[in-house]
Amino acid sequence: MHELEIPPAARRDDRSVELVRAWVAEGAQWISLNPHLFRDRDFAEEDAWGMFLADTVRHLARAIGAASDAPAAEVEHRIHAALERELARPTSTVRGGYLED
Repeated sequence: MHELEIPPAARRDDRSVELVRAWVAEGAQWISLNPHLFRDRDFAEEDAWGMFLADTVRHLARAIGAASDAPAAEVEHRIHAALERELARPTSTVRGGYLED
């Protein structure tokens, strides 16, 4: 198993919280998640997760863009388009499972 490194800021901050871990194993996606971290806040959990996922896409776009010399905005647009296509017309059923913290 290959685990990713914990970011230095998360190690320094005593209040840091892990939200998601994701793997591809046995040909399926497996997730450990903290789905209700944003419960009992002044905003909907779905809105908070939407913001988190949008920021994650931006980080991905920067990383992919840096490795390919493509502008991050272009990569972000392509990821967004792919996500919309997949949500509208899944290419396969969801396989795997999740654990909640």
